[in-house]
Amino acid sequence: MADDKFELNLLKMISAELYFLIGMQAAREMYGKSYFSLGVSEKATLDGVVWQNVEGNFQALKPDFAMFRIAQTPVGFQTPTPPTETNAKTGP
Repeated sequence: MADDKFELNLLKMISAELYFLIGMQAAREMYGKSYFSLGVSEKATLDGVVWQNVEGNFQALKPDFAMFRIAQTPVGFQTPTPPTETNAKTGP
């Protein structure tokens, strides 16, 4: 982050603050209480709603944003696969 320019860091800070304020305002409007007093499921719902709203607005402004999504890779325990000839040989 030390190599970034001041303008980029300022834009990141302002964006983060706006995202946080949108979440706080949405919590007041949806549940009538502070974001910090919400339960886990309420926070997850609220975060999803806010993120979908921000993402939808950004995609409306810049439709090619969807091209840059990272492909999802499987996480966690995988089903074992049978050994192939290349990895079945062990030893000298």
